[in-house]
Amino acid sequence: MEYGQLAVIFGLITALLTASFQIVVRKGKDFGNALTGVLIGLIVNFPIMVGISYVTWEPEWFNAKAIMIFAATGIFGPGLGRFFLFMSIHKIGVAITSPLLSCTPLFSAALAFGLLGERPDFYIWVATFCVFFGCLVITFKREEFPGWKPRYLWLPILAVLSFSIGNVLRKHSLNVLPAPIFGGTITYITAMSSLILLSFFLPSDMKPNLKAKKGWVFWGFCGFINMLAFICRWIATKYGDLTVVIPLFASSSIFALFLSSFLLRDIEKVTKWSYLGTILIILGVVLIGISSF
Repeated sequence: MEYGQLAVIFGLITALLTASFQIVVRKGKDFGNALTGVLIGLIVNFPIMVGISYVTWEPEWFNAKAIMIFAATGIFGPGLGRFFLFMSIHKIGVAITSPLLSCTPLFSAALAFGLLGERPDFYIWVATFCVFFGCLVITFKREEFPGWKPRYLWLPILAVLSFSIGNVLRKHSLNVLPAPIFGGTITYITAMSSLILLSFFLPSDMKPNLKAKKGWVFWGFCGFINMLAFICRWIATKYGDLTVVIPLFASSSIFALFLSSFLLRDIEKVTKWSYLGTILIILGVVLIGISSF
């Protein structure tokens, strides 16, 4: 199997796991705030990442330049990006947040084009804009959702910016050292460190609460799902260009829309605009497939 095909397969697996993770986050509002969920998920799964890195360790992985880039990735990717994502899901729900995250391909493609020298073909650019406009369509008529307030839009926007920067740093780091598991372990360290530092500057209601036992069980399970998605994301990024894999990651909104219509029907409503936007996103994924296979 060629690298491009592996990138598409792992990209779609990442999207499905990400959607499942978002549904679980939405259900977990009663188990703690956003920072609590992010930190517990990172702490619980960190030993697993360390163990896998130890078993698969290669001497050449001790690369100072790569480690520094991995560390920077952690601040933006699983760090700030995940924090803003959790806050957005808690405030405005999965059916709004997940499609808005589909803006990530546009930002990431622009950064990859300018900083990494990637030159996506015609299909990839069309696919990227399909995903982007699909995201815009899904946000129409959001006032039908309970809790929808325009001022909360800054949360998914900040998540998109953080994830986009993290995506570019992740690809750059893998170009330097193609060791996704080890790289992911380093990013976990800096993500936890940066979020703990951030907590000192947050109001009391946003600070993490690590004392609730039920919270550890719930958010630990949530973090495990996210860890699997995290590993698949790194593998997909290793095998494919950002301009190919990022739109695939963004297709998680398709799965999230489907799952929320069944599992979150009591707290979220899916509109016709959501389905229309989903069609555009699917078209983008199909175009990526045509370009990669």
